[in-house]
Amino acid sequence: MPDRLDPTFVRTQIEHLRITHPGIWEDGDEQLLLDSLEGETDFHRFLAAVVRRMRASEGLAAGAAAEVEELAAPGKARQQRFEQRSEAMRALAFRLMNHAEVRKVELPLATLTIKAGVPKVIITDEAALPEDCIRIKREPNRVLIKELISQGVPIRGAELSNAEPTLAVRPR
Repeated sequence: MPDRLDPTFVRTQIEHLRITHPGIWEDGDEQLLLDSLEGETDFHRFLAAVVRRMRASEGLAAGAAAEVEELAAPGKARQQRFEQRSEAMRALAFRLMNHAEVRKVELPLATLTIKAGVPKVIITDEAALPEDCIRIKREPNRVLIKELISQGVPIRGAELSNAEPTLAVRPR
């Protein structure tokens, strides 16, 4: 199987293995289960392809993140698309491992392990939180400052720069 992902085909292979050899799951021997999945299905090759795509997406997301300052909103949207793709690959691997009832798979590229999650804080009533649990971020409102200076209102601690020439590049 090249890098083409087909979870339905792999699930079908797992189901066929489950039907033809039900004792593999009932035995409780996880190494036998992993060896059977590796030898009789594309399970490991599929997960390796998922890891490759996940890593590629994470690399692209990191590259996009480095350019966000220069590219502004379009760069952030691009970064988010790569991050979403990486998360989708992670979720796909998680679902497939759950389907196969496997908690750990060692691949040449990575070891995948399903482990217990970490509790997250859920804010149910922000107004009821004590003051020491609230954080307020102070930052300059550059849009407002530019607007006020452009209208002739002096703003202490801020000024407009001289406009620098730019090059516009539009794809055909």
